[in-house]
Amino acid sequence: MTDERPINRRRVLQTVGVGGAISLAGCTWPPRQCDLSVTKAHVGDTVSYGTATEFEITVCNDGDGTCEDTVTVTDDLPSGVTYAGDTGTDWNCTESGGVVTCEHPNANGLSPGDCLPTLTLAVDVGSPDEVGDAVRNCVAVEQGDPNLSYKTDCVTVPVTSTGECDLSISKAHRGDLAVPGSASEFEITVCNEGDGLCRGPVPVVDSLPSGVAFLAGSGSGWSVSESGGVVGAEHQNSGGLAPGDCLPTLTLEVEIGSIDETGDAIRNCASVESDDADSTNNRDCISVPVDTDTVGGACDLSIRKEHDGEAVAPGGTTEFQITVCNVGGESCRGSVPVVDSLPSGVTFLGGSGSGWSVSETGGVVTAEHPNSGGLAPGDCLPTLALEVEIGSIDETGDAVRNCASIKFDDANSDNNQSCVSVPIDTTGTGGDCDLSIEKVHEADSVAPGDTTEFQITVCNDGDGLCRGPVPVIDALPSGVTFLGGSGSGWSVSESGGVVSAEHQNSGGLAAGDCLPTLALEVEIGSIDETGDAIRNCASIESDDGNARNNRSCVSVPVQPPQASCDGLNIEKTTGGQFQYGQQSSYEIDVCMLQEQTCDGQITVTDTLPGGISFVSASGSGWNASASGGTVTATHPNSGGLSAGQCLPTLVLTVAVAPVDQFPGGSDGVQNCAQLSADGAFVDEDCVAHVITN
Repeated sequence: MTDERPINRRRVLQTVGVGGAISLAGCTWPPRQCDLSVTKAHVGDTVSYGTATEFEITVCNDGDGTCEDTVTVTDDLPSGVTYAGDTGTDWNCTESGGVVTCEHPNANGLSPGDCLPTLTLAVDVGSPDEVGDAVRNCVAVEQGDPNLSYKTDCVTVPVTSTGECDLSISKAHRGDLAVPGSASEFEITVCNEGDGLCRGPVPVVDSLPSGVAFLAGSGSGWSVSESGGVVGAEHQNSGGLAPGDCLPTLTLEVEIGSIDETGDAIRNCASVESDDADSTNNRDCISVPVDTDTVGGACDLSIRKEHDGEAVAPGGTTEFQITVCNVGGESCRGSVPVVDSLPSGVTFLGGSGSGWSVSETGGVVTAEHPNSGGLAPGDCLPTLALEVEIGSIDETGDAVRNCASIKFDDANSDNNQSCVSVPIDTTGTGGDCDLSIEKVHEADSVAPGDTTEFQITVCNDGDGLCRGPVPVIDALPSGVTFLGGSGSGWSVSESGGVVSAEHQNSGGLAAGDCLPTLALEVEIGSIDETGDAIRNCASIESDDGNARNNRSCVSVPVQPPQASCDGLNIEKTTGGQFQYGQQSSYEIDVCMLQEQTCDGQITVTDTLPGGISFVSASGSGWNASASGGTVTATHPNSGGLSAGQCLPTLVLTVAVAPVDQFPGGSDGVQNCAQLSADGAFVDEDCVAHVITN
């Protein structure tokens, strides 16, 4: 025999249990889920440096259920972009540390397919050095996603420059004279004389004249090579060169040949290869007189300091070699002292060289050679080697420039100092910095009143060194109170629920490395404050070019108190067909659908519609009475009601008035029953049916 009774919650629970009933929810009670999405658009195709612009943010409900409660949007502004204001009906925005947080009360709920009023953020765009050639900005929306996924949208807007680029080049010589047989330096400076941004790599070419040999080239950001007497140098100029700004100075170290090769003057020209607004300033030449006086019979000591040119990583060791020669026409007599003042970030380890005595005090290295036999014209003292250790990138910068000097009273002082620049390997591979953040919570859940800990880890996912302080911001959600923060090297503070932490990262963060873990201890408030889950996000304040991994969120379920009746459910059905002038019945089931236990009396209240009157009630343990058309039934529930359990069915027998006495003459009625526990309303269910003759 087939059971054709309607499916209800009791029958599902009796058949498959509470877990199965929940898994069959799609069959019995189709879930209505909120699913927020966010889109961000820029008003216009491009922006310009030093101007204001606007972004429009739209939040919509892509789900099939209503999104309720406050909607929060977070926008981490990139480097060089400053918050200027906002507009949008009912939106309220604040800004702290470059993070714009906007809330909409969503008081009436957001129905499926609907969108909140558009939020418009006004921002100011800074200089080329701050912004680069594009603004990439991301926005995130929180609240209302059934799987607590994190919704973001990003937009990239090119930045244009008004005016024209005009590169100029100037070349200078260090010292008044060039001395045959000694090293000499030329300094080249490239500047933007125009009123617009200069973009792209900047190439410089220098064809060395006869008698001048290339030794080395240096300068922050410059790559230098030489072939056949032609020096080629290039600066990537990755951030663009703003009007009035200059690239770091390019230094070319050369060796001056004999007077027969050079003549009495050296004329050298350098050119910047640029298709800009004015080509007349793209080339500069300089003439340097050659010192012919030292060719005669005087002593003339010269010094040359050399390095192998290989980049040195922070924490590494390297060696400088110093050579002192007599380029004059007469022997040089007496001891030869050399002084080398080490630059910031360079530490002396030791010195060696036949006949040399070496000492160091306060970063100044002093070396002396007795030169007891004198130094004949054209001869050189044994090479002096200085071993040093390179410190952190914050101390050294991109390059170390070091000079050594002879303290000797000879015929020509112009060749008594020699300098060399050593590039610092800031990456190990020459790549980019890419900071990422991960926030985790070890426990599966928390309960109101608990103290718990979130752990935040910042790593370098790029292939280049990350320099400078690393700031982290964590805006704590409702019901979560900051207690303290800890982690080696981290400084932590809190204001208005926003936790700010910073690590100095003084040595730089190498590719693949992570900063010490930052731990935040918090206290969990009441379930009314937190809801059933805590969603907490932490952000890095970084302009590393990849914003997608600069924010991390974690959701932690909040367990309600174990003893609760919140999970009770009531279902009301008709016990049979309703006919005018006849008796029929309503059946009411009360079940626990959540992992809770409800103890104590349970009350059902049913206000019968007009034309239907109470006759009697039945159901084990139920006690019912009626007053003025309202039926009140109670059950002691003395043993408690746990997940998957139901009370005995409450059956209300009622009488239907004859058709000529039925109020309103309607064949359709609706009847609702309310469920209360511990004196508080829990649930309601209604049934609509027809009455026949």
